[in-house]
Amino acid sequence: MRHKPFMLLLLCVFLCLLSGCWDREELQQLSIVSGMAIDKGGDAVKNRYKVTVQIINPSQVSGGQQGGKVQASPVTTFTETGSTLAETLRKISTKSPGELFFPHLQVLVIGEKIAKEGIEDLFDMIERDAQFRVLFPVLIARGHATAKETLEITTPLEAIPSARIEDALKTSEEDWGTYRSTRADQVIQGLKKGSVVVTGVKINGEKKSGNATTNMQQISPSAKIEIKGIALFKNGKLKNWLDGSSARGVTWITNEMKRTVMNLNCGKKQEATAIEISRAKSSTHVTIKHQKPVIYITVHAEGAVLENNCSKDLGKSQVLGQLDEQLEEEIKQEVLLTVKKAQKQKNDIFNFGEKINMADKHVWKNIESSWEKDIFPKTEVHVNVQAIIRRTGMTTKSYLNK
Repeated sequence: MRHKPFMLLLLCVFLCLLSGCWDREELQQLSIVSGMAIDKGGDAVKNRYKVTVQIINPSQVSGGQQGGKVQASPVTTFTETGSTLAETLRKISTKSPGELFFPHLQVLVIGEKIAKEGIEDLFDMIERDAQFRVLFPVLIARGHATAKETLEITTPLEAIPSARIEDALKTSEEDWGTYRSTRADQVIQGLKKGSVVVTGVKINGEKKSGNATTNMQQISPSAKIEIKGIALFKNGKLKNWLDGSSARGVTWITNEMKRTVMNLNCGKKQEATAIEISRAKSSTHVTIKHQKPVIYITVHAEGAVLENNCSKDLGKSQVLGQLDEQLEEEIKQEVLLTVKKAQKQKNDIFNFGEKINMADKHVWKNIESSWEKDIFPKTEVHVNVQAIIRRTGMTTKSYLNK
């Protein structure tokens, strides 16, 4: 019994530890933010930013459709203006039904106008505030539509617009391979280095009718969201866009290619054979020649024939060998096209400078100040591609082969 006081003291300590979280919030008191949009405000000083938050309506998301009709919108947006992001969000909190809750933020959309002026000031609060998990993707609203309008487009297959944008970006990255997802933490790191690329998003169709639940009820909606283009930033400002093959070249060089489809010519027939790239790996190596950097990009790719609108017999090893060479040349040209565009714009979006620094710190120290402006545009770049087609599908001869 002499240990009884000690046991009582220990029990009291455990009870204190199990008393709960001091800063907890009830779910009913929170406004869960699924998406955020930042546009240019009306005033360059007092109201630099127009910020929109998209808040989830839990009752509708959990099954608020009755009798085949949508009773209410699954999300609600609130918009305010301010000089800083923190001020603007606090203004919005006076309108929202509960405290703004950001850990479930799915996407951040930035307007093209403010992107051209500069985005360096937008991410300080996001990096500083523990509520923001910086793993959400960032996109640039392309064209005449604002970021707010882009975030408010409703779609039939996904009730929450921000989730629809995130899904479209993920599908584009994994299946098409041209437009990659850039997370907020990657944007922050890119801004520190001076160069960053961010994927674009645009509205196709009537943007006014897209902001209505009726757009969700149409077989062919009046407005649709499309992932389109890669925005090139330098010193925090949007400088140019890359599209198509030149945009896919960024994915090749940065070793982020997951899967894509490439079309090859068959004699005079243009783009007759479709090859699916199922595996890809890229690497960059730098050597120093005469105190100047020379960059070597190596790409390894494996693929399969998806479609062959050509009379060639794929059962012959010679034919497959020719397709391998065509595929290698096609990938090589895409990579070189992207490099040349980046050199023309004097924007090292591939962070070749870091590779040079790792290869020879002394050389990098001498050229660092003039790298992007004078040296990078003239730097010698070699591309080596090794591609092989592993499979030809269920048949080697097309019915076109008569």
